[in-house]
Amino acid sequence: MAEGSDAALSIDAATGAVTLATDPDHETQAQYSFAVMATDAAGNASEAQSVTLDINDIDDVAPAFLSGSNATIIENSGSGQVVYTATADDSADISDGVTFSLLSGTNLDPALTIDATTGEVTLNEQPDFEAKPEYFFTVLAEDGSGQGVVKHVTLSVINVDDTAPTILSSDSLAVNENIGAGQLIYTATADDSLDISAGVTFSLAEGSDAALAIDSVYRCSDISY
Repeated sequence: MAEGSDAALSIDAATGAVTLATDPDHETQAQYSFAVMATDAAGNASEAQSVTLDINDIDDVAPAFLSGSNATIIENSGSGQVVYTATADDSADISDGVTFSLLSGTNLDPALTIDATTGEVTLNEQPDFEAKPEYFFTVLAEDGSGQGVVKHVTLSVINVDDTAPTILSSDSLAVNENIGAGQLIYTATADDSLDISAGVTFSLAEGSDAALAIDSVYRCSDISY
């Protein structure tokens, strides 16, 4: 092999086979150059034949995820919502588009589906914090050559106060007649501990006697006549 040929190349003097000693990588070195000479038994050498070896670029870099690992949804907000959109960048190499899928396995809830083109993940059931506070899924992003990358995602269901208080106070009482107007005759109490509690206010339901009034803050009913 003539002087000036790339050091990574060697030639078999008997067969003329040229060997590249390194793994060809277009991103590292896109081209190799060498020159071949033939010499006969008498020592007569040919002119050097210059050869250029081009390394063809292929798509060998997986996409990179741009979307995050967490998403949220408010409970009781409806079925069929897009809860996450997977996005990925495939510009680091030859790009022929990215497709998305959900990896099957123990963490994939059957209520979740994904659009292979848009990356939109849909929850096909009513989110309910009390029934299921979190969903877990794994998105696979693949380019046209089969290079892929995964993203593990947690979908958290935001709890809202959707459970009514329970009245604890009695459903019957009695007072003596002629005790005077404006008497406290009942104190309403309620338990709101089954869900998020920000305090309870009280009111008299439609159909209650017009002679009665209730203090919504102090939870007492008064005879007002």
